[in-house]
Amino acid sequence: MRVVAVANQKGGCGKTTTAINLSACLAQKKQRVLLVDLDPQGHSTIGLLGTGSDFQASVYDLLCPPEGGNVAVQQVLETISEHLDLIPSEIILSAAEQKLAGKEGREYRLRSALSGLGDDYDFIIIDCPPNLGLLTFNALLAASEVVIPIDISYFSLHGLSKLLETINLVSKKCGHSLIMNALVTNYDRRLRLSEEILTAVKRNFNEHLFTSIISTSVKLKEAIAFGKPVTEYSPSSSGCRDYMSLSEEIIRGEYLSENTEVPFPEAQSPRKIKGGVLFSCFAPDAQAVHLAGDFNKWNPAKEPLFNLSGRGLWQKSVPLQPGEYQYKYVIDGNWVLDPANPKTIPGPVGPNSVFEYE
Repeated sequence: MRVVAVANQKGGCGKTTTAINLSACLAQKKQRVLLVDLDPQGHSTIGLLGTGSDFQASVYDLLCPPEGGNVAVQQVLETISEHLDLIPSEIILSAAEQKLAGKEGREYRLRSALSGLGDDYDFIIIDCPPNLGLLTFNALLAASEVVIPIDISYFSLHGLSKLLETINLVSKKCGHSLIMNALVTNYDRRLRLSEEILTAVKRNFNEHLFTSIISTSVKLKEAIAFGKPVTEYSPSSSGCRDYMSLSEEIIRGEYLSENTEVPFPEAQSPRKIKGGVLFSCFAPDAQAVHLAGDFNKWNPAKEPLFNLSGRGLWQKSVPLQPGEYQYKYVIDGNWVLDPANPKTIPGPVGPNSVFEYE
């Protein structure tokens, strides 16, 4: 059983649309799927059951059962189709964090509840709320994979470093490894801006990016409004084809072996890749790693690195023209030379790492 959290604290990125339609497409392919709506807004619930839907219990009852009582997953399930079930959500879930304050093991409530399912499902998809609070922590600690939808907009990468820091915190402090892959959504190939932002996303996420791309689609929006997955509302639409492609990619799971192939990652000197130079820094205990150099006027805020594998290998690709460049890494505020690159050059405040890009 694979547990996949769909997470991004940014609103409007296609998170719920992805959770609903990925679940439906997996079910269409005869995979047994459970969708957990962990957002108090209940958008996945509305997107599958419609507005004004009537259900007896929700995910709130699962996480916050009556004192001295216990609620099993089977008691809160809603059947959507032959291969797709839903654990619905409602606004009372917004009180869960306060209700669970001070409770021992509150971050593991969802994980504990789902563990009783055994092999009842092939996939559990968790639609996370648009924040990094207790509910999102519950989702990350229950999951083994994270899908990060990134919409094609000016603000698409804004705030992602905080999400990645949270995932890294879960990995380090709780000993819980997560495999992360980004998904491009709301892509409009007619706009030059879309291509520019797609290039930036590829530069940031490198191989941790699904090859499937979700194009902007009116049918996807209409399907949500009618309380149906796109597989039912418009199976011949481009939106359905895109999510079918994503579901096939996830079922194949080739990115899982790619992410776990090297158990102890090693940083390398900057190396040329398609579209620029890949920088990598192994800092397993770091909360944040940035890159500063003469190519970005020594401003580390411009180049955050990402610990996408969750194993402490921080990476970032930067588009550079051929030439010689000086740089340093900034690890939790400390400026350090690149330990993987023995080449240095004197600078105004000590030596800098240096490399030549041909």
